[in-house]
Amino acid sequence: MEEKEISPEESLKLIQSMIGKARRQYSDNSIFFLLWGWIVLVASLTHYYLAVYTSFEDPYIGWSLTLVGAVASAVIGAKKGKSRLVKNYMDKMYGWLWLSLGLAMFTIIFNGELVGWNTVPFILLFAGVGTAVSGAMMNFKPMQFGALAFWILSIIAFRQSENDQMLLMALGVALGYLLPGYIMKANSKKHGV
Repeated sequence: MEEKEISPEESLKLIQSMIGKARRQYSDNSIFFLLWGWIVLVASLTHYYLAVYTSFEDPYIGWSLTLVGAVASAVIGAKKGKSRLVKNYMDKMYGWLWLSLGLAMFTIIFNGELVGWNTVPFILLFAGVGTAVSGAMMNFKPMQFGALAFWILSIIAFRQSENDQMLLMALGVALGYLLPGYIMKANSKKHGV
């Protein structure tokens, strides 16, 4: 079979077409950003409220919502995987990216006592990495700006108390997950994806 040479214009159109397909394919992933955005927002604010305004001994109890998120993500991911006719290299890379980051975040939290429970700055850093790479894979600027917000808030969080870090975490997911997630969802509906 002979290879056909394509012009630079045709090459550019092919690349744009591939990016468009990838963006449409991942635009339905807004569910994960919205799910985790709301879970982390509620958990962060619950932790902050219980620690600052009550005498409740275990303010971190709100973080048990992440177990619900993990189960929901697994179920949603399994359903999406079964319904997708073709799985490609990008699907695998996207899945491995978030699995790896999730395991890294779990490792930090599990060993939180060793760093004086100063885990939020690290979580913000990792969330920024995942959001930046996901935004780059989809060529979706709101996610890349969300990643920048995560990184800036991480720098600030290193210099704050544990309780104030909860507010920065809530702001981070609002800017890094929820805002891009809702924009992605609106774009998906607008373009009929």
